[in-house]
Amino acid sequence: MLNENIQNKKVPTISVIMPVYNAEKYLQESLESILKQSFQDFELIIINDGSKDNSLNIINIYSENPEYQNKIKIINQKNTGVIQALNNGIKIAKGKYIARMDADDIAIFNRFEKQIEVLEKENQEKIAICGSLAIIINENGKEISEMNYPKTNWFKNKLYIIRRNPFIHPSVIIRKDILEKVSHNNNYYKKNYKYVEDYELWTRIIFKYKAINLPEYLLKYRVHTQQETRKYNLQMRINGILVRFLAIGRWALSLFS
Repeated sequence: MLNENIQNKKVPTISVIMPVYNAEKYLQESLESILKQSFQDFELIIINDGSKDNSLNIINIYSENPEYQNKIKIINQKNTGVIQALNNGIKIAKGKYIARMDADDIAIFNRFEKQIEVLEKENQEKIAICGSLAIIINENGKEISEMNYPKTNWFKNKLYIIRRNPFIHPSVIIRKDILEKVSHNNNYYKKNYKYVEDYELWTRIIFKYKAINLPEYLLKYRVHTQQETRKYNLQMRINGILVRFLAIGRWALSLFS
């Protein structure tokens, strides 16, 4: 069921997609980091994926706040998992760009401003994906490490994807028109690539369109014991291997297209 608070007809530049499942511990900090962005032309689509904790109450506090009620859309659904939650959110998104955000991470205050500045730059090849680097934080928010991925060189990203995922998922902004071109029937993320659904999506994009990472730390990526990628690490590794073979095949096809 969709609770839509956005009344104005203006099309936002960005649609932020945030799936939420039992995220009460970190959700407020994550929401604040998005709602206080220096770039404000966005809608925030929150998909409450059947949370059993206090997450929905936290979400409602923000959605009922007059300062934010014209920005926030809420989808309440039974627990179907993050892939279906993402697809449901993107399906109703109105923005030119889709920005990913997780309910336990923190966006640096000028993340959107920095990314849109590059994406909207005139006289350049259209960029399909724009990610960034990230600072790793622990459960208490302490900075413990860094995530350094291939930076702005598109060719390096294309080769890197054969070995591993070249983007930090909650750091990316994607052009929605390109997302539509590489997807069918609103299945933007594919269910049979659970835990590596983003990696598989990149293989559909990166050999056809330009994709970059900005050489800046625009996200604080939280690691904690409740993350799916930590609880289901073996299945993620197996599916990751399958995606690498898929990437090799798509790369080979791109050489002859």
